[in-house]
Amino acid sequence: MPSTSRLEMGAKRDLLSLAYNTFFRELEVPVPSQSSLPLRFWITGRGRPGEDLRLTLQLCLKSGETLETGAGRKMPLGKEKLELSPEDLGGWIRHHGWTLRVGPSARLVWPVYPYHPYTARPETGLDHAVGALSVPLRLTPRTGSYVRPREQEIPFVLEVGAGSADRQ
Repeated sequence: MPSTSRLEMGAKRDLLSLAYNTFFRELEVPVPSQSSLPLRFWITGRGRPGEDLRLTLQLCLKSGETLETGAGRKMPLGKEKLELSPEDLGGWIRHHGWTLRVGPSARLVWPVYPYHPYTARPETGLDHAVGALSVPLRLTPRTGSYVRPREQEIPFVLEVGAGSADRQ
């Protein structure tokens, strides 16, 4: 959970900043085009980093529909657990009319059942399942640099429309 947050909205871009114990995260969202929305995460290291840190996005994937990857894989989404490596993703995923371009270290797990605060346990129904897309954080402490501004950049591009992953 973040310890603090800040939202800055502007005509050319919006910026959401979140502070955690060992890093800060900024999400930069420029004005989208009609078919494309770039998302850029900036990670600022602070102090000594924890182990196995990841930026994770929950993707609203639809059970019963097909997930396609840049590595040429097409698979139906159901109860069967999928763990897709960076090689399996091949740089992008396509689902339900959108394509998400991802970096070379991204991984995807399906189904993941998010925590439900009113029942104090994870969801159990497949209709509430999400895909967890994660990218490892590469934070390295440096002598004399307690705060390391924009130590890592993690870009994504969300595209809409059929065949959007095939465009260059």
